[in-house]
Amino acid sequence: MNTKNTVRFRDMPARYDGVSRPLHWLSLLLLVTQFSLGWLMPDADSVKAPVGLVAWHVGIGTSLLAVFVARLVWVAMRRSPGPANQHGMFRFLAAAVHASMYALLLLAPLLGWLNASGRGWAVRLAGVWDMPQLATPDSLGASIGEWHSASATVLLILIGLHVFAVLVHQIGFKDRLLRRML
Repeated sequence: MNTKNTVRFRDMPARYDGVSRPLHWLSLLLLVTQFSLGWLMPDADSVKAPVGLVAWHVGIGTSLLAVFVARLVWVAMRRSPGPANQHGMFRFLAAAVHASMYALLLLAPLLGWLNASGRGWAVRLAGVWDMPQLATPDSLGASIGEWHSASATVLLILIGLHVFAVLVHQIGFKDRLLRRML
């Protein structure tokens, strides 16, 4: 797609690097697992302590947070491929969706951690290493479970938009955009 508003970044790498790609796909794997557990586990309001699927949800949530922080650090250290060769409005929408996804990939697990801490639950990174308690049972943290759920729902919608856009590029525009992350 070539218009007068199209910008080419010839000095940018054509693909994401060998660290960014595995971190991206690991994030996806953890997210699919996390959303599946979130739908299958019992209502967290009825749980006194994180056991079973709830414990797995908390452990994978902390793992997702750790992987995302690693992604943020890596993004800050390296050059990524420039934006896709597309019209300014599409480039703006892509940047907005990516920024929103990044914000929610940080916010949703943090809200979950805050909520679990407020319930008095032990929060462990990957279910193994103890993490600090961020809240107490009488604090706001105990009552923000709905915020955690809402942020996760918005994140899922944004992921759907992201996948849809990749498919439009791959099938509609035939610009092989997906190849940058494979």
